Amino acid sequence: MRPDATARGARLVDERLETGIAGWARLAAAIAEPSLAAEVAAAGRAAVGAILSGGTILVAGNGGSAAIASHVAAEFLGRCIADRNPLPAVCLADSSASLTAIGNDYGFEEVFSRGVRAFGRPGDVLLAMSTSGGSPNVLAALDAARGLGLTTILMTGERGAGRGEAADHLLVVPSDETPRIQEVHMLWAHAWCEAVDLAVQGD
Repeated sequence: MRPDATARGARLVDERLETGIAGWARLAAAIAEPSLAAEVAAAGRAAVGAILSGGTILVAGNGGSAAIASHVAAEFLGRCIADRNPLPAVCLADSSASLTAIGNDYGFEEVFSRGVRAFGRPGDVLLAMSTSGGSPNVLAALDAARGLGLTTILMTGERGAGRGEAADHLLVVPSDETPRIQEVHMLWAHAWCEAVDLAVQGD
């Protein structure tokens, strides 16, 4: 790599870190806005209530959102901040064999909806994440979940703000920057995981 590119990269690290911190300061104030906070709390109460009542949480997303989905499911199966018994959670994006088999045989739009139909039962929750709000496979999974009587939650960004019909709870990060949107999705999910841990600690 050329020395000038290395030096430019070093400068950009500092620049992007400063920009990111400043952006997060603005975003933190925006996501604390009372109406959005109330929507997030309502969705969280629905998810936590379902899990504590014996339901399963199914989590889905593509790309970076798939990584968050896997992380969230692992928090429930393992623990987040306190020891407790494992809780049922399934990341629908975790099996490369299932994803490629379903994608090959039925089309990529079906990779999550078939998992919902296999594992979902009334009283369960589907937590779906799409920064754009327009991922066809995520929307298909939400549609399948609602048809089965699951509680549905869609976390998205500003571009997905018009998707209120897609889920019982639509949570919109007030940003169009994919990294910031995903970071907020993780923050919200972590808050719910922490609440579950504290509610059942010692059981």
